[in-house]
Amino acid sequence: MSTKPLIAVHGLNTFYDASHILRDVTLELREGETLGLMGRNGMGKTTLLRTIMGLVNPRSGRVSVAGRDVTGEASFRIAQQGLAYVPEGRGIFATLSVLEHLQIAERTGVDGSRDWTLQRVLDLFPRLRERLGHRGDQLSGGEQQMVAIARALLTNPRVLILDEATEGLAPLIREEIWKIIRLVKGAGLSSLIVDKTVSEVAAVSDRIAILVKGEVAFNATPDVLKADPDLMHQYLGV
Repeated sequence: MSTKPLIAVHGLNTFYDASHILRDVTLELREGETLGLMGRNGMGKTTLLRTIMGLVNPRSGRVSVAGRDVTGEASFRIAQQGLAYVPEGRGIFATLSVLEHLQIAERTGVDGSRDWTLQRVLDLFPRLRERLGHRGDQLSGGEQQMVAIARALLTNPRVLILDEATEGLAPLIREEIWKIIRLVKGAGLSSLIVDKTVSEVAAVSDRIAILVKGEVAFNATPDVLKADPDLMHQYLGV
């Protein structure tokens, strides 16, 4: 595994008006690594992802992708550096078919790679193959999440960023999404995953970072977290 960080944030301070959300956050995601980002509601997880993607500008601090400073750049420019972001709301278009969602996204990666093809993502998501002609508004929440992840993979990213990967989904669909996340990890793709399911995040992550009131309160391997039930209860309420 390379030691070069694919994503590095240093000293990030992000505000919404007068509200200080991220407080001096420093964090790295390395090549081939899966980083689980956890914390109770309102602790700054989504704000961190949005700051990385350029959807929110930090008041101070730096965001870099593969060594390039992208702080303050337009979000589409940051995405072009190989970051594929699946937001909490999924961003599915009501009137586009599943096939159209996927075809629009398909392109080669930053390095010219085309590891993820339409055929490969349909093999990964057989349910979508059966629904290629369905519009976005005809899909269940779980199917929409599958489209969102498949669409992200078709950009052949360096990093897959999932915000609330399984939030609000039926148990069987959640299991299916986690299976897909494990397969993506097995393929060597770096991932940054926000989810509240501690057991699943711990099982798939190489490292876990926990935000508490906008600060990184924990950053270590899942084993360290699981070995300290008091810490898990204090930071995650489990």
